[in-house]
Amino acid sequence: MRTEIIVRKDIPLGVWQGMGGAITEATAYNFSKLSTQKQQKLLSAYYGKNGLDYQWGRISIGSNDFCLEPYEYTKRTDLSDFSIEHDRQWVLPMLKEILRKKELKFLASPWSPPSCLKFSCRPYFGGNLKPWRYARYAQYIRKWLEAYAEEGIKIDYLSPQNEPFATQIWEYCTYSYRAQRKLAYKYLAKELDDFDIQLLLWDHNKEKLTEVADRLFKGKFVTKYGEKEKIAGLCYHWYDGTFPDEMWKVRQKYPDIIIVSSEMCCYFSPYDEKEWTEAAKLYCYELFLDINCGASAWIDWNMLLSWQGGPNYCKNYTKSPVILNEAEDDFILTPIFDFLKKIAKLFPAGSNIIRCDYDSKDVVSIARKTKTGYEVVIANISSKPQEVTIKLDDKEKVVELADFEISRINL
Repeated sequence: MRTEIIVRKDIPLGVWQGMGGAITEATAYNFSKLSTQKQQKLLSAYYGKNGLDYQWGRISIGSNDFCLEPYEYTKRTDLSDFSIEHDRQWVLPMLKEILRKKELKFLASPWSPPSCLKFSCRPYFGGNLKPWRYARYAQYIRKWLEAYAEEGIKIDYLSPQNEPFATQIWEYCTYSYRAQRKLAYKYLAKELDDFDIQLLLWDHNKEKLTEVADRLFKGKFVTKYGEKEKIAGLCYHWYDGTFPDEMWKVRQKYPDIIIVSSEMCCYFSPYDEKEWTEAAKLYCYELFLDINCGASAWIDWNMLLSWQGGPNYCKNYTKSPVILNEAEDDFILTPIFDFLKKIAKLFPAGSNIIRCDYDSKDVVSIARKTKTGYEVVIANISSKPQEVTIKLDDKEKVVELADFEISRINL
């Protein structure tokens, strides 16, 4: 069966702001295992023009499961002992090496407030932020931003909470829609009014993204405090599925916001090129559908993990595009990395996204307007060759794709 793709030049979706990865403690710890020469080689692979040309980075405010152990920046409610000293061992050195190579847009996300501000009095295994501590928590976020700024690391976007509806065995904090609005509009937007930073709300799965957007962009806190200039849009994760219809509804209803995929990864398995190629296909399907539905940027999870998919103190191991080979002072660029590199070359940051209409689970596509016309990037994610018809106005091209072939077509 032939797939038909219709390029909708009448539906522009904004500028593609590129891809990125999270600099977790696990990634930074593994990075420290490499020699200086191999560290620079890895940074060139991720940030160089001949590599993935990453434009974004994500940083955890405090610990998450991809750490060697839980840690906190403060134990006191008055924040008098606040310190980012823990990050000086691995995270900050890697961030500074990255910034010597390239400026990035950074998104920062807390997995939990300090335990002293929560009902549970611990960062993991439960607990909510005490209502009378919202203002203090906003001050805590400000202190972290100021501390990182002193280290030369400017944060462009803040997510108030990673996965606010999730219950985990590692660091987390749950918030209702109302509580998320209260924290964002009443406290964080006010506390950070003089900061050159914007908020991206949600930072969780997208099966109900239309409801999420409606609930977070409306309500008495939005109306009363009116800090809309501080709220740039939404960020989301992919773990419950792709949900392109939800994405597309949000993009149509809220055309001026930015929508950022803030976390993507596949579950761990021992390294096998064929099996990891299947994981790369999942990346492909997710990323192409997201861009075609109006995603502004995309951030992968861990950039460099061990053969065991860690370290992760909860043993919640995952895949990463690059695997550390500590025994040989080297690393392996996996099929996931190879796929992302193809996308970076074929659909670079700065591309003017154009909507494509198609209905296929075997072939996905994204399109962009160029100075001379239009380009379509198509990918066959099935195990069989596929024939594709691409239409733009009265133009038509027929293309044959091999298994997992990615190709750019000029129209």
